[in-house]
Amino acid sequence: MRKLRITVEGKTYDVVVEALDEQGNKVSFQALTPAFQQTSIAPPASSAKKAAAPAAAGDGAVTSPLAGRIVSVDCQLGQKVASGAQLVTVEAMKMNTFVYAQADGTVAAIAVNPGDAVEEGQTLVTLS
Repeated sequence: MRKLRITVEGKTYDVVVEALDEQGNKVSFQALTPAFQQTSIAPPASSAKKAAAPAAAGDGAVTSPLAGRIVSVDCQLGQKVASGAQLVTVEAMKMNTFVYAQADGTVAAIAVNPGDAVEEGQTLVTLS
């Protein structure tokens, strides 16, 4: 098994890959040919679309650490929060990731709602 990061149409995915031979038996990655190990796959030119970049994060912006779906917004507009306070819960691949305040502040804006899809680096909450 080997962890790899792939990008498809501008979206990045972390995957675990298992090498198999033609009969479906596990093989070590060292047994693979160098051509297989170095293969890169580019999308066809006709379907290559630029993905919209997440909005640039400014001062006080709390961003998503990964692409996923918002499970819950655990803060309220105008709420004073301490560093380390849980602000948002993001679900990806059936696992919840908690997003915490990196500094003391007041919730100035909430940019997401439960159920929203988010990209890595997208602003979730802004603290002032």
